[in-house]
Amino acid sequence: MSTFQLSIEDFKRTLTALERQIYASVRNSLCQACHPISLRLDKILNSTNKSDFHSGTRDSTGNIRFATIDHVFYSYHECSFCALVLRLILRAKERHLYHAIRSMPLVEEALITLDTISEALKSLGSTTVSETSSALSDEFGVFDPEDLILQVSVDAVCDYGAISLWLPLSDSEDVDDNEFQLFLHPEDYRAIMADAPNPEATLMIPKPLNRETRDMDLMKRCLGYCRKNHDKCNQSAAPDTEALHTAPSRLMDVVDMKLVPTNPGINGHVDLQQVEYVALSYVWGRDPFFTLQSPNLSTLCKKDAFRDPAIELPQTILDAIEVAKFLGYRYIWIDSLCIEQDSTEDTVTQIGSMHIIYAQAGLTIVAAVGDSAQHSILHIDSNQLSNNYHTVRGLRFCLDRPEFEEIVASSTWATRGWTLQEITCSDRFIFFTPERTYFSCAHGNWNEDLPLDESVSPEHYQRYLRDEDPKGLGLDMDFGGDAQKASATYVSMVEKLSTRNFTHDKDILKAALGMYTMYIGDDLGIAVAGLPLSYLGAALMWQPNGVLSRRRCQGIPSWSWASWAGPISYPLGRLDGLDIELTLDWFIDAVRTSPGYSPYLQVDARIAKVAQHMLQAPRMEPSHHDSGDNPPPVLRRRIVSPKERWQQDLAIAEKTVLVFRGTICSFPIRLREHDHTLQTSGQVHFCSIFASPEAWEDMDNDELIGEMRVDSGTLQSFFPGEFSAAAPNMGITTNIELLAFGLLDFSIEHVQNVVYLNRYSRRGNFSPEFLALVDANPDMVLVMWLFRHPEEPHITSRIAVGYVLRSRWDEAVKERGQTREWIRLR
Repeated sequence: MSTFQLSIEDFKRTLTALERQIYASVRNSLCQACHPISLRLDKILNSTNKSDFHSGTRDSTGNIRFATIDHVFYSYHECSFCALVLRLILRAKERHLYHAIRSMPLVEEALITLDTISEALKSLGSTTVSETSSALSDEFGVFDPEDLILQVSVDAVCDYGAISLWLPLSDSEDVDDNEFQLFLHPEDYRAIMADAPNPEATLMIPKPLNRETRDMDLMKRCLGYCRKNHDKCNQSAAPDTEALHTAPSRLMDVVDMKLVPTNPGINGHVDLQQVEYVALSYVWGRDPFFTLQSPNLSTLCKKDAFRDPAIELPQTILDAIEVAKFLGYRYIWIDSLCIEQDSTEDTVTQIGSMHIIYAQAGLTIVAAVGDSAQHSILHIDSNQLSNNYHTVRGLRFCLDRPEFEEIVASSTWATRGWTLQEITCSDRFIFFTPERTYFSCAHGNWNEDLPLDESVSPEHYQRYLRDEDPKGLGLDMDFGGDAQKASATYVSMVEKLSTRNFTHDKDILKAALGMYTMYIGDDLGIAVAGLPLSYLGAALMWQPNGVLSRRRCQGIPSWSWASWAGPISYPLGRLDGLDIELTLDWFIDAVRTSPGYSPYLQVDARIAKVAQHMLQAPRMEPSHHDSGDNPPPVLRRRIVSPKERWQQDLAIAEKTVLVFRGTICSFPIRLREHDHTLQTSGQVHFCSIFASPEAWEDMDNDELIGEMRVDSGTLQSFFPGEFSAAAPNMGITTNIELLAFGLLDFSIEHVQNVVYLNRYSRRGNFSPEFLALVDANPDMVLVMWLFRHPEEPHITSRIAVGYVLRSRWDEAVKERGQTREWIRLR
């Protein structure tokens, strides 16, 4: 298997094999760099007063700075502590390494070695590499050799039974300066702290593990405890009467092993207000398997239909059925068996209601175990448990338990587009991962390593024991007032969906529809092609955060984030509160292609005509600076009624075109090399906008008046062969057309906060040169780089968006004229 085809589950197994290789080579000795760690442990062991030793933070006085990551790779075979740290690095950088290795020239899976891993780390831009540190020193004059060094707090063993470790600054996360723990064996901790063990440490220290089966009794106990004690979880799962008219249309009866309808007008139906059901969230994979089709529907509604040997269901589904029965549920919803896969009407209705189906399920089973439905969720991979101990100064240390959220994030399941909606809309879960089983609800999560202990108070649990929950992989919704929260939720939805994979690219807007309807639409209003029209200026400001490629869905316009595959971000982090003044006119132009009702393929021509009159461009976007008093913790959910269906249709219309009339002016630009260490991707480039149209060969001395961000993938889409990300000089393009679509004041408080974070972090949304420009004059015009199609000059596409000084824009328009015309932007 080549690295291009390598699934993240395959890669995790490869890393596990490398970890075993590292562990097998360990000697009970330390290298010279790690010797101070042994001396500090000696001091702790010989001390009669352990209260003198306390954990620190990064750069605390008592920390030991002991080695670079390069040294750890070089010395692991002769140093027990370096070997343990190397295993930690493989775990901490798992997802980053996976994507780095997949982008390398094709390598067979069996040939992935520690040398390959080392090269992949260097490709991530780590400052542990000497060449990078030299470049930093030459260009910025701020290089500090200490930034390249791993550091530990050995004294932390007295506080919570672990050595704290910090990776070099460049290898930590962008915002969170992650601290890692290397835990003592429970027996060794009790021996050290015999007189005064810390109760919290006793709970947090991982227990030695040796199991080959899942603890399903624990899952059943957690479910019962949640049902009995968690009113919030029970309320979330309560059925919505209006919603139950549309979904789910049928369920699988796991006792009679047949399908049962839910429509009251059909004989033998079940009443959704009287029964609970389980929903399955899983990965289909590429291999075909048995599904519900119109011809076999009547057969599958007969008792024992699924016991027919001729019907071969994939292992994930078979196991989910057994889990549902074990937990006491009679009904389960599985998309492949509960939606007629060959019926456009049933598919349209049920896919459009999947957010309702998951929101009202009593439990969602998540199969995060493999890259297809052929994997068993009941099998456990004991090789991926992390309780191998390394001896340091006679004491045994092991890796911490991996974070719950990180385990789920490192799965194929977490890369699929539809699962974002499923994890966002569900409230109660059982996650099956290769090495552990987790029960998760609004009040906590428990697994085989940290089982439910009813004697632990909720307060104590929340403070010391609660693991990072994979609900964080869903949409961010827990701050601000309604409009501010909806705005942040929208940005979260776009940024997370943009990195997810869809078997059919056109499904991206269908996957967005449910989340938009439930959590966003009430406050941001109607959307077209995924962009809220009330905040159109802000919604058009999305930018590449990596290499993009055009999705295979011609109907979604280029100005919509949904038409591009790859990481996308909103540099200002929200849509509301920006006080953007639109400078163009627009209306919706959409054409019906079929006379039938097609709710998420087209906007009916009559609707488009109505929209042209009703949805005119507002001159100023709504402003919501005040979040209000006591904002609700969670956005209310909303179900679209039939009379609002046309608005739902518009929100995901695939053939919608916005027709614009605005000011267009030509400017020279230069695409710059990735020359700023704070940029997020080496293939995303700052595009400098200059004032002088005469400058052609040398713009270095000309005046910078604005900036855009553009990625190499987008440039290749519009200018094949003209731009190369690997080229040492990106070159110069002149006389590009910029459309002014809004005005933005960079001095408003929220934008200033974003600029501050950009200046002092590695976000890289703006270059230092542009930040200097903003400091001098914050009044900007929002511009869009247009591409005119040669055979149809009135048809344009979006290449990039950015900012130009308003004063210089006005001067340029006055000096060299302008074009103000109606154009179709698609």
